[in-house]
Amino acid sequence: MTEAELVVNRLLTKKPKTRQEIQLIKLEVAKEHKFDMVPPNNQLLARIDASKEPELAKLLRVKPMRTSAGVTPIAIMTSPAACPHGTCTYCPGGPTNESPQSYTGHEPAARRGRRHNYNSKSQVNARIEQYIRNGHPTDKIEIIIMGGTFTARTTDYQDEFLTGAFETLNGERLPLEEALHHNGSAKHKCVALTMETRPTECNPWTVFQMRKQGATRVEIGVQCLDDGIHDKLNRQQKVEDVIKATKALKEAGLKVVYHMMPGLPGMTPETDVRDFKRLFEEEDFQPDMLKLYPTLLVKGSPLSRNPGDFVPYDTETAANVVADLKEM
Repeated sequence: MTEAELVVNRLLTKKPKTRQEIQLIKLEVAKEHKFDMVPPNNQLLARIDASKEPELAKLLRVKPMRTSAGVTPIAIMTSPAACPHGTCTYCPGGPTNESPQSYTGHEPAARRGRRHNYNSKSQVNARIEQYIRNGHPTDKIEIIIMGGTFTARTTDYQDEFLTGAFETLNGERLPLEEALHHNGSAKHKCVALTMETRPTECNPWTVFQMRKQGATRVEIGVQCLDDGIHDKLNRQQKVEDVIKATKALKEAGLKVVYHMMPGLPGMTPETDVRDFKRLFEEEDFQPDMLKLYPTLLVKGSPLSRNPGDFVPYDTETAANVVADLKEM
């Protein structure tokens, strides 16, 4: 009998009610049998019939918060490609660095993407298999497309990337429109589809395309609400672009997520908080969600090569800005 089987037998006998009790039982069995190593939970899960022991399987689930909302998120990375406007000064990555634009290449999703040669079908398949091994449900999936300005890629690339993802979810390859329809009865249902892009790329045509491709949520890089700062950063966008993009996305029934970057060169904690107030008080903005990315000097970015007098926020300053935001 293997070490994992010995532990599983004890768990089935004692019926633990908490993760702490499971850990104590694992240590108890390991001590009795002088294990060299305590078997990890995914090895125990592989030896349990979850349909007969659902509560135990749930307790053994690795990183349970990942699917605590009832939906399993799967981030997939597009291949390296430059943004149409060039490179923002704070931005790492891109084709010259052999990583997707705005990513260092060391993030978990970026590493998975590179490992699978940025093949969407392979990335989704690997992630589903990993979730199953770790005891997570995979019946309701959120696909999150990462890697820069997705809507700036050719329509053929976009459709092929999505078709590959849905091939894994559906278990068969179909044209994208058919795949979206078929997915409603598939084993792995895509209940949410998120795309990343720039405000300047949210014109009527691209918004129509996103809806046609099944998008439910769109993340746009707002960064700050100061045209002068955008100009200095080579962002090549205006606050008016953010307003127009937000309006177009909301009118199309899409959820809108803003990416904001506290601590950009030229910004202060006070101006960051001012921007956050505008986001919530002015009807032109009011996103459904926010993602915060405090500005850092990242190797490979133009800013890292010529920082001037720029100093990133220290942890305390960044935390205070976020605390002020959460009080609003």
